[in-house]
Amino acid sequence: MTQTSTRPRPKRNPDAYVRLLRAIHAACRKNGIDDDTRHSLLETLTGKTSLTQCSFVDMHKVLDHLNRASGHPGKAAYAGRRRVTPIAERAPLLAKIDALLAELHRVTGEVHTLKYADAIARKNRWGECVDFCDIAALAAIVGALSRTLASKKKAGK
Repeated sequence: MTQTSTRPRPKRNPDAYVRLLRAIHAACRKNGIDDDTRHSLLETLTGKTSLTQCSFVDMHKVLDHLNRASGHPGKAAYAGRRRVTPIAERAPLLAKIDALLAELHRVTGEVHTLKYADAIARKNRWGECVDFCDIAALAAIVGALSRTLASKKKAGK
């Protein structure tokens, strides 16, 4: 005969759960996603129809997907790098690189971090990494990523 444990099973942390719910709803509003679309997205990603049925892992998966879709891939895209604030001329190009990498992730399902953009810069001898590229090289990287994205979309159809 086995003994049953008298310890209660661990429950969800209500504060963390509420924060995740709020973050998911905020990301949906930011992306212009209504309730029906959110429910179908949830079913596609997790196989569940409601956020109340989702585990923390499922909820984080949904939130990561929504953040990537909005062009803000979060800390994962920076691969542990600390970023300095770019000058005004470089900021839009770096933001575009981030957006293209997030879109590549969405289209291919593979995570493309800044290391991917760094490899493009290194291969073409524009710089050691994106941080050290000049404005012309950043524009060329944006072009290369745009062509890559177009070819991946074309191959996926």
